[in-house]
Amino acid sequence: MTATPNFLDVHILHAVPYSNLNRDNLGSPKQMIYGGTARARISSQCTKRAARLWLEDNADLGEALRTRRLPQSLREELTKSHGFADEDACEAVGQLFKLAGIEVAETSAGDLQGDQLTFTTAEAARRLAHRVAAHREAILDENFKPKKSVKDDLLEPLQAKNTVIALCGRMLAESSAGVNVDGALQVAHAFTTHSAAVEQDYFTAVDDVIQGDDEETGAGHINVNEFTSGVFYRHATIGLDTLRESLDGSEATVAEAVSGFLRAFTLAEPTGKQNAANAHTRPALVAAVLRSDRPASFAAAFENPVSAARGGGHMTESIARLASHAAAETEFYGDAGETGAWCAVVASVAPDVPLGSLGAICTSLSDLISAVETAFEGSSS
Repeated sequence: MTATPNFLDVHILHAVPYSNLNRDNLGSPKQMIYGGTARARISSQCTKRAARLWLEDNADLGEALRTRRLPQSLREELTKSHGFADEDACEAVGQLFKLAGIEVAETSAGDLQGDQLTFTTAEAARRLAHRVAAHREAILDENFKPKKSVKDDLLEPLQAKNTVIALCGRMLAESSAGVNVDGALQVAHAFTTHSAAVEQDYFTAVDDVIQGDDEETGAGHINVNEFTSGVFYRHATIGLDTLRESLDGSEATVAEAVSGFLRAFTLAEPTGKQNAANAHTRPALVAAVLRSDRPASFAAAFENPVSAARGGGHMTESIARLASHAAAETEFYGDAGETGAWCAVVASVAPDVPLGSLGAICTSLSDLISAVETAFEGSSS
């Protein structure tokens, strides 16, 4: 393979039983209308957060932190590690974050909090404290107006990024140059390949200590929860050129990021209502496609909702529909933009479905990831 891939598309089919992994403001499972029917939905931001946390816990790609409490963390670093009086630390924190376009205020609990979330490396507070301490006299001057060189030095820790930040991106309103990062990752809202209904679960909680008469009956708590289930189509794209620009440009570094994300996107799962549902399943099909032209979702395969197979569920029919749609698109558009495609499927799910249109068949997730890594080695040679 000699063509340089510009995009990685990941397509997943995932059967999720009775659950509520991602709920709306009323506590109901999120939904959408597609093809004129109601589908269960898991939002892109929910899926992306689960993948990001999985990456940070299981891959050596750097740890990131998204919080409004970075000012408080910096305040604590300055007082504990650099000998700042608390009043001076608060003044320095306010001045520093003002340079970044972030207003800092004190909460009712007495902590310092920014007016927007800051997404940066986990060690940012410690590194910021060192920079502030180095410019202590200047930043505590009531007429503090730093030169560009001083400003850049103070804000450098906020500009720091790792692979996780390069994938997810970063945006600060009113920020100075160098803080914002164009995210290389795009994640679609997952949705069921078929019509899906929301079901209500009426439940009670018994009071273990009965008060008064022994004949007292009734529950200590009564409520209704809502759940759904289905086969979800999940899709994500990594813009490889954007990732190369954010990292050091080497295919080895990009390949490491891609393989880490492939595993994270496949295995990570949202945590919503899992204590009440325990719906810890894994995908039945994973397909990865490297492209040189543009991303291509297969969501249109399910605009006409899949019907349950006779005497069975939706997964086998969903896999067959995905493979058929991929074949039809290749016939219509050609595959000139494809520089490599691989597919891994749990063997017992769809034993008779032809999958060649989804790429070379791999026998495991590890084999699929290895094939993608090898493709990167080939494109850089």
